[in-house]
Amino acid sequence: MHHAMNQLAGTSLALVMCCLPGEVLDSADAAERSCLPDVNGDERVDVDDLLFVLSNWGACNTPCPADLDASGNVDVPDLLLVIGSWGPCHDGKTQVLFEQNLEQREIGLYSEDMLEEDWNAPTWSNGVDDGRVSIVETDGGGNKAISVLYPQGEYGTSQTGAQWKVMLDGSCEHVRLSYRLQFVSPFDFVRGGKLPGMIGGEGNTGGGIPDGTDGWSARMMWRTEGAVVQYVYHPDQPESHGEDLPWTGEGGPLLFQPGQWHEVVHEIKMNTPGLNDGSITCWFDGELALDAANMRFRDVDDFAIDGMYFSTFFGGSNSSWATTSDETVLFDDFVIESLSDP
Repeated sequence: MHHAMNQLAGTSLALVMCCLPGEVLDSADAAERSCLPDVNGDERVDVDDLLFVLSNWGACNTPCPADLDASGNVDVPDLLLVIGSWGPCHDGKTQVLFEQNLEQREIGLYSEDMLEEDWNAPTWSNGVDDGRVSIVETDGGGNKAISVLYPQGEYGTSQTGAQWKVMLDGSCEHVRLSYRLQFVSPFDFVRGGKLPGMIGGEGNTGGGIPDGTDGWSARMMWRTEGAVVQYVYHPDQPESHGEDLPWTGEGGPLLFQPGQWHEVVHEIKMNTPGLNDGSITCWFDGELALDAANMRFRDVDDFAIDGMYFSTFFGGSNSSWATTSDETVLFDDFVIESLSDP
């Protein structure tokens, strides 16, 4: 909600009152949708839907797509329905497995005790005891986020960033992960670095091709100039290290912009063991960025989607990946949802 209202605060009255892109559904069509707050039918609940509700504020007569609770008025409950459904639409069978926004923490260095309380008691970590993880305020409104430091002249997991694994209570076949991040400006991307993503089984990383019976991982990376990719370890990867699946939009390759908050969404669907029927679907600031079908993550049913790997560092395995100055990335609003029975 905080994020949505921040976006709204910068919107002029003229924009609030203008027509929205896409077709607005009539009441009958909207009633048949499981994602009712998606009033323009683009399979997402986002700022466009929020602005449409605000532009129709007050009493209304049917058909009235903005009156989501059919009360005869477009008012605060309708606004809350939009904000509560923020993100990609699905069939309504979602279950929140994990969420963390750090709002309960005081400003200052993050500790191992905090890590244990906030992230399902990870069995190990890098970076926290080294003082590279802090809680910071991100704006004048009191919003808090986790801040990760990458010291000058360093690279790799032991000297930059932070790592831990957030394990779920059970395996899931279909999961959506969303979080927000900001590369604090100025930021030199150098050759690239890792970012959090979902894992299964052994959560394979660090070189070597998964054999279909051990595990997989689907972290993100930034590449040169901030290019966004999904960095996937899977049995069909072409080389020993993970495969880059670039994120692209209507204008071409997508780039992280220093100083700007970005929302990233990963939706992972497991394959039937031995078949290439899995998928990775991703959104970047509400725009479809990756739709990778025919994925094979496993040949056995011993594992599925088992956790999230909070993994972020510069590198790479040699000094060509090293930071040119102290760098910082902020992370906030982590949500993991099951889109099927856990």
